[in-house]
Amino acid sequence: MHVLKVNGLSLHYGRQLVLDRISFAFERGKITGLLGPNGAGKSSIMKILAGLVYPDSGTLEKNGARLDDFSQLRDSCAFMIDSPSFYPFLSGKQNLQLISRILGKKVDLEDLLTEVGLDPDSNKRVRNYSTGMKQRLAIAQAMVGDADLLILDEPFNGLDPNGFQDVIQLLKGLNARGKTIVVSSHLLNDLEQFADAFILLHKGNIALDIDKSSLLKTKKKVKFTFEQQLTDEHLEFLDRQGQVGSGRLTAILELKPREIALTVERLVAMKAVPVNVETQNLLQEKYLEITA
Repeated sequence: MHVLKVNGLSLHYGRQLVLDRISFAFERGKITGLLGPNGAGKSSIMKILAGLVYPDSGTLEKNGARLDDFSQLRDSCAFMIDSPSFYPFLSGKQNLQLISRILGKKVDLEDLLTEVGLDPDSNKRVRNYSTGMKQRLAIAQAMVGDADLLILDEPFNGLDPNGFQDVIQLLKGLNARGKTIVVSSHLLNDLEQFADAFILLHKGNIALDIDKSSLLKTKKKVKFTFEQQLTDEHLEFLDRQGQVGSGRLTAILELKPREIALTVERLVAMKAVPVNVETQNLLQEKYLEITA
């Protein structure tokens, strides 16, 4: 079942067409990745859903019920839009206390801060936070209302590799507790690993709308690099596997994920051991194909 469904959404900024009557839906209990180059319309969609920008047209359903205005989503959704803003002279905990009072929510803020990887006992002022710490605090702020739908715009900005993995695990944990999550990001490789569905925007239109299971059934381009030159026998085998590019030291095949390991095993058995196997991310391939 769809937790949120949007039909015929369009938006102009002056004469510029930003969204061209697009329709999409977010499935309950899933993590959806919202992708696209700069200017594709990702942030505009999130601002419309948050009630910050009014569209030219579009209808909205939440849990199957029609809403009269996009701003009504604020009652049941949480948002992290653009760069997070806080009171700089207050601590992270004090900022969350203000939010919880405004929302009228009783929240264990110490547990919440710990969950996002921040020290609940720290008196450090937010003005002295790193970018990554502010991103964590912004996610905590979105979680204060215990909304069933979280819409996060670039939540990985400013995070180091460890921090990135921590936030990934945090989002997975929230999803396991039944939260529906929408994430806007440019990190295609990583998004493919943890999201359940993907919507790719290009020039105000939806160029690709696909779930994880369908994505995994699609063949990937895999580049094999060899230390020793391939023999004719090796090349004949690679041709039978659907080779799309070849040489004496490299080969490019189009393979389904489950076929990659089998192909490597067969090559090793033929004494053509690849020294490198480079798999092109499927989302990245589609992204480059559509946006080129």
